[in-house]
Amino acid sequence: MIDLPLPMPDWRTENKNKNLGNDNKYYNNINFLKNINNKETLKDSTITSDINSSRNDDLKESMISSAKSTSLIKLKQIEDMRQKILSYKLLTEKAIFLNNNNNTTTNINDENFVEKCNIILFGPSGSGKSSFIKSLYRSLYNSAIMPPEVMDKLIIKGKYYNEGTINFTKLYLVPTNKNNKTSGITLCDTRGHKRMDDSEWEQFKIMLEGNIKDGVNISQRKERTPKLLWEFWKKDSELFPKEIFDSKETGINSVPHVIVFVFDGSSDEIIQSEDAKFYKDLVNFSKNKGYQEIHVVMTRIDIFEKNANKRFKNIHKSERVSKLNLMKDEKIEKVIDILGVNRANIHFIENYHDDENDNDEEEVDFKNNKNNLEIDYHILKTLSDIINSSELFISYYINQKQTCLAGCFF
Repeated sequence: MIDLPLPMPDWRTENKNKNLGNDNKYYNNINFLKNINNKETLKDSTITSDINSSRNDDLKESMISSAKSTSLIKLKQIEDMRQKILSYKLLTEKAIFLNNNNNTTTNINDENFVEKCNIILFGPSGSGKSSFIKSLYRSLYNSAIMPPEVMDKLIIKGKYYNEGTINFTKLYLVPTNKNNKTSGITLCDTRGHKRMDDSEWEQFKIMLEGNIKDGVNISQRKERTPKLLWEFWKKDSELFPKEIFDSKETGINSVPHVIVFVFDGSSDEIIQSEDAKFYKDLVNFSKNKGYQEIHVVMTRIDIFEKNANKRFKNIHKSERVSKLNLMKDEKIEKVIDILGVNRANIHFIENYHDDENDNDEEEVDFKNNKNNLEIDYHILKTLSDIINSSELFISYYINQKQTCLAGCFF
C-alpha cells in the first residue's frame, strides 16, 4: 500500500472554523452595520418624534384656540341673554295679539297693566325646584353670592331627604321698574308633591287662582264652620283657611303666567307610573285654563351623563355619545307621551351645586369639572323660553277679561 501525501489544508475550512469564534470579522462587520443602522434608525426615530411632538403641540394650540373661540361666542350669547332678561318688557312684541291692540304695558293706571312675569314651579318632592331657582339667580347675575332675602327663603335639600320647601314662597328674580317700564320676574316655589292625592290636586287649583300670601303653608283644614252650611257639602280636600289668601292680590299680576313642572332627570323613570295620571290631569286642567305653553325642566343631567358614561365606558367615545343622546331622546319621548307637552318646552339642565353639602368626593370632582358656561347658557335659554311662553297666557287672559263678565276667567 502506497502512502499518498496528505492534501493541503483547505483555507476555506480554516476560515470557516475561525468564523465560528467571537472574533469573526464577517459577523463583526454585520454587527457593526447593524449598530450603524440602529443609530440611524434611532436618529430617524428621534427626528420623527420631534416632528410628531411639534405636530401635537400645533394640534393642542389649535384645539385650545378653537375652545377659546367657542367659549367667547358662548360667553357673548350668555351676556346677550342676561341683558335681554334684565331689560325685559312684557308684550312689547306680542301686543298685536291683544283685542283692540290694547298695550297694557304702557298704561300703569290700566287694571290690566302687567308689571311682572309670574312663574310657578311644581313637581315631586326633591326634584330640584329650589335648586333650579338658585341656579337662575346665579346664572342671571353671574354671581355665586345670593341676596340675603333669597337665601333666607330658599330651602334646598338633597333628593333623599324627607322634604325641602314646605311653604308657598315668592321670590323676585328681577324687580319691576315702573320708571323705565321694565317688567319684573317673580318665581313661586311650591311644596313638593308626595302623595299625589285629592288634597294636592286641590292645592294645585288654589295656587293657580293666584291670590296666595307669601310664606304660607297651603294645606286643608279639617274642621267646618257651623254657620257656613255649604261647607258640609264640600270634601275635606276642598277646605282651605281664609288666612292663606291675599285679598289685595287680584287681576293679571296675581295669577301665575306660566307653569313649570320640575322632575329629576337622572331617575330611571322621570315620572313614576303610579304618578302619571296625577300629572297628566294637572296638565289638562292647566291647558283648559289657558296655559297652552307648559314647560318641563329635567334637572341633574350631570348625574344622568355620569351614570351613562360608566355604563358605556368600554365602547368608543363617538358611539358612547350617540347612545347618550339616544337615552335622552327616550326620556323626553316618555315625558311627551305622559304629559302631552311640546318637545320644544322640555329642558334638560344641570343645577349649580353646593360642594360642601356633598360627601361624595368623586361626585364633587365631577361637578367641579363641568363647564359653567354650559350651565349658564342652558339655564338662561330655558328662562328665556319660559318668559316668552308667559306672554301667550297673558294675552289670552286679558282678551278673556275683555270679552266676558268680570271674574269669569277663574
